Amino acid sequence: MVDVSVIIPTLKSPGEIEAVEYLKRGTFDDYEVVVSNAYPVTRARNEGIEHAKADKLVFLDDDSRPRENYLERASETLEEQYAVAGRIFHPRDDIFARYFTAHYGHGDDPKTVDRFWGCNMALRREVIESVGGWDEQMGWGHEEKELAERVKEEYDIYYDPEMVVDHPYADGILDYWRKRYQLAKQTPYYWETQGLSPSAQVKETLKSLANPLNYLGRTPTAALTRTGGTVAQVVGQVQGLFENRRRDSSKTPPTEYKEPVGGKQ
Repeated sequence: MVDVSVIIPTLKSPGEIEAVEYLKRGTFDDYEVVVSNAYPVTRARNEGIEHAKADKLVFLDDDSRPRENYLERASETLEEQYAVAGRIFHPRDDIFARYFTAHYGHGDDPKTVDRFWGCNMALRREVIESVGGWDEQMGWGHEEKELAERVKEEYDIYYDPEMVVDHPYADGILDYWRKRYQLAKQTPYYWETQGLSPSAQVKETLKSLANPLNYLGRTPTAALTRTGGTVAQVVGQVQGLFENRRRDSSKTPPTEYKEPVGGKQ
């Protein structure tokens, strides 16, 4: 049995997976890479868990770039911790690094946190066995947040600032808007898992649209980027609301059982 299983969901061919190439640069060799091209990403991760041989499970995106000694650190941390969030850096000095990636890291010091990201996180297998796997009704967007909510009910999520991955947040403004839209399409379903009613979901969407802070930026380019992202987010949330409604209306209610006349047969 290997010490660490690295699970990577991807639609790329093996030679195109950046994460695999960066792992090879390290000195730690007691690991396996489990690649899954199932759809959506949550199903791919669940299938990866099923095929993984180790009890220490590391999750990376295909474009994650783990730094030197990454796997050594992940293995050591999982000896003491059950759920781990690593540190993430956007690898470019651009508008996203300056204004849009504050959520990517939790600072310089280890601590207990309330979330992790699928491009750099780790779990012991027993955590998955206890809380359940990734919600396969969710595609890309909020799936880490939903899993983290379940994990936090039973375990602490430990932030390790030395378990570092470089991961591009966006390749440009248009890519950022596209990602905001895709993320927002999943938001209503995530709200549903948290018990938010359809009317409350509509109110949350309108609040995003009306909040003036969602249109501000420290520079004109940052303001434009944020404004476009807000519009993309609201459009995505509206589409997600309609998709949820269509899904719910298509569910056939169970047929009511009627006892035969004359009593049970």
